Amino acid sequence: MNESQTDTTTKVLATLGGFALGLCALINAIIAAMMLIGGHLIGAIGDVSEKAQLDANVTASAHHAELIAKLVAVGFGILAAAEFGASHFLRRRLRNIFVPIACAMTVVGEVGFSIWAKKFTALDAILVACAVFAAWAWSRLPRPQTAAEQQAIPHFAA
Repeated sequence: MNESQTDTTTKVLATLGGFALGLCALINAIIAAMMLIGGHLIGAIGDVSEKAQLDANVTASAHHAELIAKLVAVGFGILAAAEFGASHFLRRRLRNIFVPIACAMTVVGEVGFSIWAKKFTALDAILVACAVFAAWAWSRLPRPQTAAEQQAIPHFAA
């Protein structure tokens, strides 16, 4: 393949990898928002139970569930932010260490959440597959030349 075909292939792979990570970020942001809303609703139930002086176990359980839901929402929000930033790096074909770190965070986060939930769903599989594809696309990006490599290349003046 000549250089223009390689450059086009690299652009397409980087764009597709960026879109894959962007999809992961979108899905995780939606999950974070839904968990946050659910946490607020469960907290409202706990507040009503506390004000009406209903069963203390209901109040304690509702506040505990609120805390867990909000912590999970924060986790998914951080994961979505990392994926979103990494998708921009990948689309711009910037080869830095942040992209594989974000991909690894996605895989570890989804597997960890699946273990905690005791289910590995199709959505988890999609997110893991998108992260693995984005990491593969990142690995296919051309590596920048070091200063020693640039000096070793002869420059001919025309």
